[in-house]
Amino acid sequence: MKQKTKNLIIIGFIIYYLAFCSLGIFITNEDYFATATTNEGTLYVNYLGEVDIGVGYKIRLENDRAYVSSNNGVEIIDIQDPTAPTLIGTYDEGAMGFDIKDNIMFTVDANGLVVVNATNADALEVIGTSDTGQWAYNVRLNNTLVFTISSGDIDIYDITSLSNPLRVGQYFDSGRGNDIVIYGEIAYYADPDEGLEVINVTDHTNPEKITTVSNTLGAWDLYRNNELLYLGCHGAGLRVLDISNPTNPVVIKQFNDGGEVYGVCGNDSYIFLGDLQEGVEVLNYTDSYTLPEIASYVATPHDIEFNENYIYLADQDNGFILLELSQTQNTNTAGLNLYFTFLILPLLGVRIIIYSKRRRKISAPKTN
Repeated sequence: MKQKTKNLIIIGFIIYYLAFCSLGIFITNEDYFATATTNEGTLYVNYLGEVDIGVGYKIRLENDRAYVSSNNGVEIIDIQDPTAPTLIGTYDEGAMGFDIKDNIMFTVDANGLVVVNATNADALEVIGTSDTGQWAYNVRLNNTLVFTISSGDIDIYDITSLSNPLRVGQYFDSGRGNDIVIYGEIAYYADPDEGLEVINVTDHTNPEKITTVSNTLGAWDLYRNNELLYLGCHGAGLRVLDISNPTNPVVIKQFNDGGEVYGVCGNDSYIFLGDLQEGVEVLNYTDSYTLPEIASYVATPHDIEFNENYIYLADQDNGFILLELSQTQNTNTAGLNLYFTFLILPLLGVRIIIYSKRRRKISAPKTN
């Protein structure tokens, strides 16, 4: 009986100790307290909802839908209600890379480009294929051309006829490119081994490399905002490049706290990083060379998109996550955790300790 009583006391103290350890972690956790203040006030990243689709890789937004590639294919998620995202369709073929425009999805299987009509999410229809090409890590649409990246090579397809896409050009690279953005007749190609490559694609049948931008090793993901190019780098954070002279990009700002930036997007006010190690990081776009971090959220994103104060993640651990950037903290999700961690757990620990001591007094042997 004495041993059982001691065990209960130990359990009580452990619960009490863990509760206050959690309190200390919470107090110092900037994911809950986004303390930085901008001209618009203090900003918070609030959780709204998620859809479990396994591992999420790439994400694209169009209208009221989010398209996310996973190990199952490309998942189509209804995001009309941000608090209740719903899976409404899956294209169970194709590769990790894809792009979407006007409900037409472009992806790649082992044989080449595949064109899919995604108007009806529950009745997807393949409307065109190309028998030349290979599995692709990323796909980017530019007017009537589609650029696909696979094993460091770029395939260029003419999609003037959706039912008969034709490969019209290729670019061979010794590295392992991951993303590409087209601006006019210039392609910006993110290669983590080489850096950001600038390629002339005026002649689609014969792309030519112009230069590689210095200080861009680890180049992984790209996002263009007018004449600014946001470049996410593995192990090197973010580079912001001025591309007003398209053939001669210049790094004008940077942010680096290590980690692995897999996705980047933004506007004139904020830049959003999807960092596999650091989670979601929100940077304030300022006139200074450095970019201050003003909010964050713990996650494991492979890709990130932003639209009308909503942040969308293709996440390694949780598939698809929908967040909100707001001046108001969402207490619905944090409040219950606070109540349980800082009130219920300590009380439970104290109750077990008191009960155990009473039990020990009652069970103590009487002495004459």
